[in-house]
Amino acid sequence: MRRVYLILILLALSALIRLTASPKHEMRGLWVATVYGIDWPSTTGATPAAAEAQKKELRELLDLARLSGFNAILLQVRPMSDALYKSSLEPWSSYLTGSRGTAPAAGWDPLAFAVKECHARGLELHAWVNPFRFSSSPKLPSTAADRRAIEKGWVLSHNRNITTKVKGKNGRMVNKTTVKGVSILDPGNPEARKHITAVCREIISNYDVDGLVFDDYFYPEKFPVDEGDDPVKVGDQRRANVAAAIAEVYAMIQAEKPWVRFGVAPAGVAGGNGRACAQHGLNPPTVGNDWMYDDIYCDPLRWLADGSVDYVSPQVYWPMDHPTNPFAPLVEWWAGVACHFGRHLYVSQNVPSLPAGDAAWQEQRIEVTTGRNAARAAGIPAGQIFYSAAHLTGKKAKGLARELAMNEYAGHALMPPMEWKDAPQPEKVKNLTRTDNSLRWFDRGSGRYVCYAIPRDVGLIDAMAEDGRNFDSRYIIGVTYDNSFELPLSALKGYWYAVAPYDRFGNEWEATTLNAPAL
Repeated sequence: MRRVYLILILLALSALIRLTASPKHEMRGLWVATVYGIDWPSTTGATPAAAEAQKKELRELLDLARLSGFNAILLQVRPMSDALYKSSLEPWSSYLTGSRGTAPAAGWDPLAFAVKECHARGLELHAWVNPFRFSSSPKLPSTAADRRAIEKGWVLSHNRNITTKVKGKNGRMVNKTTVKGVSILDPGNPEARKHITAVCREIISNYDVDGLVFDDYFYPEKFPVDEGDDPVKVGDQRRANVAAAIAEVYAMIQAEKPWVRFGVAPAGVAGGNGRACAQHGLNPPTVGNDWMYDDIYCDPLRWLADGSVDYVSPQVYWPMDHPTNPFAPLVEWWAGVACHFGRHLYVSQNVPSLPAGDAAWQEQRIEVTTGRNAARAAGIPAGQIFYSAAHLTGKKAKGLARELAMNEYAGHALMPPMEWKDAPQPEKVKNLTRTDNSLRWFDRGSGRYVCYAIPRDVGLIDAMAEDGRNFDSRYIIGVTYDNSFELPLSALKGYWYAVAPYDRFGNEWEATTLNAPAL
């Protein structure tokens, strides 16, 4: 009887390990905000010295991301209708040079640099774009590009007076009125939407990015409705305008480079408090309130139903024990939604949801596991995107990177494949050889490759992956966008090797082996 109990316990432990183990295919993203220099760059300027300082800081950030187990960087390249890249459509960003419209030092193109440095580390680079935001103050920008947008009637502004109580000179409390304003490119203006699409086309055409992502800025919060207009009809039209902008960008990407992964990161609660869910035969979340449906006119379920996003990354920025918006039930709901529409879910986690320290890092680790289990239960790939880099690099906090590297991100993970897209099968790796400390092979332009090092005492069958093509993720030693790979010191002796095409859609194809044991 004891033997039976022991077998049952071992089977239960085995099932638990499979449930919580790191999946082979998982988005592990890191938001890198450039607006106000939140994450990068810490210094601005148009001099060669400023450019070198920015390069150094970005390299260090990317090194940390790679060593911590991340596989994708979401770099904000258009924070405020501006550009951290060479653009013919937008002014240079003040968050780069200190002055809007001022070019950086000659030859310094942050996006080109970021793509090259990310790919050299096997990381994906996703260009993070704020599609609508034009200004966050009552004063509008005035570069030539800005004036053209204003003169063409593309810009909507919402200014309001904010009155607060302050202590006056005589010590008494008095009213102080300040003007707060925000301006956006009008989602209801077809020409403004064409401009947004053109901006995104310029990015994916001129730079070898792996993805494009929008965040959660749509209409300004509580944007007024004209007197006499029906608020319900206006809300429906504004949500349709946002959906049209997203669909137009998605269609452009499919025509230009369909492997570029397109996602949007809305707020963490959706469904229109039941109204949007009912249109798609879905139940609303059991917790939380969807404020964005009527306040900023955002309906993620519509984008998913339209098939105009490859993934959603809802900002579930609350801890597990939050009294009204607990993390777990919201993520479980989103996983069901993503499965319903046949798209991916990469949950955005808010690192500073708790004060920095062991409790905060444990919270983030639990959220990763919770998201993985919700994805498994729904039958979709797992994924997380952490906001933001400053809480890993030490700029605002540090400690989480080490926790992830030692635990949930201890092994490599590949990006989930976009199985709804037709991907041409690349040519199998040929002429795989090892020269000193490098693997090399013939390259026919497959795009990128995944490399394995497998102990010699592990046979081909035992090395196979249970949750993906080819070999178990524990044997992955890296990803390369080249036709060579430098072996780590730990994999120089006692291993056989394999290299497989890993296309830009996220598909892994048949591997070629070197010195593999006979079956």
